[in-house]
Amino acid sequence: MQLGQVVKNVQRLKQILQVLARHGFADLVLRMNLGKFLPNRLSAFVESQADKSTEVRLREAFEELGPTFVKLGQLLSTRPDVVPEAVVRELTRLQDNVLPLSFEVVRQVAERELQKPLTQAFSSFEEKPLAAASIGQVHQAVLLTGEKVVVKIQRPEIEEIIETDIALLQFLAGLLEKYVPESRVFRPKVIVDEFFKSLVYELDYLVEANNMSRIAANLASIPDVVIPKVYKDLSTGKILTQERLEGIRVTDIKAVEAAGVDRARICAIGARAFFKMVIIDGVFHGDLHGGNLFVLPGNKLGVIDFGIVGRLSEKSREQLAGMLISLITEDYENLCYIYADVNVSGKYVDLEAFQREVRNMIAPYTGLSISELNAGKILIESTRIGSKYEIQVPGEWMLVFKAIITMDGMGRTMDPHFDLLGTGQILVQDLLRNQYSPQKIRKELLWVAKDVLGLFQTLPRQLKWWIRKLASNDFAWEVRIPELVEVRQEIESHSRRQSQTLLVVGLALAGMVGLQSPEGHRVGPYPLLSVILLALSGYFLFRLAFFKDRK
Repeated sequence: MQLGQVVKNVQRLKQILQVLARHGFADLVLRMNLGKFLPNRLSAFVESQADKSTEVRLREAFEELGPTFVKLGQLLSTRPDVVPEAVVRELTRLQDNVLPLSFEVVRQVAERELQKPLTQAFSSFEEKPLAAASIGQVHQAVLLTGEKVVVKIQRPEIEEIIETDIALLQFLAGLLEKYVPESRVFRPKVIVDEFFKSLVYELDYLVEANNMSRIAANLASIPDVVIPKVYKDLSTGKILTQERLEGIRVTDIKAVEAAGVDRARICAIGARAFFKMVIIDGVFHGDLHGGNLFVLPGNKLGVIDFGIVGRLSEKSREQLAGMLISLITEDYENLCYIYADVNVSGKYVDLEAFQREVRNMIAPYTGLSISELNAGKILIESTRIGSKYEIQVPGEWMLVFKAIITMDGMGRTMDPHFDLLGTGQILVQDLLRNQYSPQKIRKELLWVAKDVLGLFQTLPRQLKWWIRKLASNDFAWEVRIPELVEVRQEIESHSRRQSQTLLVVGLALAGMVGLQSPEGHRVGPYPLLSVILLALSGYFLFRLAFFKDRK
């Protein structure tokens, strides 16, 4: 953040720092060299906070600081790999302590966005909000055509408020990492950047509308899952009009029982939909909890609030499927290998020590049936251990892990025999079968062939440039390593591996070219020579990847 922006927003910065100080974090403010923004007398207020724990004081400070910090706290509560467990538990209690907007303000926002009077869009519009939160509030209404809807209205100027707060948070995160070394383990700047990206989408209701439409299309094969219809002609970036679902919250067990709901069926529907979103589609609801899930007439499951949506690449879905299979088969060594593979920090991982600690953590679960495993808890604990070994997983993965815990807990409350992991196992196995299908392998081979051809197109040019540079008078290569014998061995090892790499590439290219030949002996539809060349290429690639070169 530029200094000019900080000065421009100095009043808000001063307010943030003083709230933090009043809640017992004055020492942190002083260490960041921002003590000049604090008043001289804070001792009386700080003493009144002395009997409260750090995590309680942090939650109360966030609630006092308003919507941006409430949202930040909610994000931190999904990152137990970064934030201590006690803080995570406390931050899950964060509440939006906001007064609802007056109906006059709601009317002005809605009419400005829709560019017409409310009476021309709705036959009725309830003045009292159904719910009020920090970013927006929800009202019930009826369309001119008679459909019952809910309308989400964004608070005016909330976007500017959040942008200011995020700019200041980026500034403070930089100071934390600079002056408070112990904070670096929490990666403040990375957390704020991740927070910024998630809020940008949450502030745009058109993104939420698109999320709803996309996930509804993906779950069309599960007709017992109901996602509200979006009325796009009555929706903009700041107003969202959607179908009203009238049902029973899944957490209201007494009402569910009184309605005679088939609870086991509802749990099975929810588990199947969840794993389809995560494992098959790669686009999933990122804020699953009891307030967003409803039991509808006909034993159907309604899902609302798609402001937070996670996305997983094809590779990430395959890795996540591998994690779940590792839990089911108790192959915890492979689980650790997947963690090391997904690590986004790029730093060295002491894999043996990581595996040892994960094994010790998982030991009490060994031998349990699939239905008895708390998969989400094991994955989050493994992630927390991984953070000690510089293993960082993408934020979307933590959304999945937390959702697994939430879904498992809600499911067991509704049905004591609920088996979330067992339901997911079927979809995971389908994904793995598709991963190794002939069509998938053929597609991957074509991409490999394209990359190999690209390499051979650029390699001569690069070699020519390198030789010319080597022959020039100003070229110099200086090595300053005391153990010259080890240096020589390392250079020889690299040379051998480079030769082996060229051999692999050459064999693969020759095999790919041979696939086009219509003549000669064949193995099924493929030329025998090409099969042999590709097999040799795969063999040498395997040796190159998994066997260290002997010195």
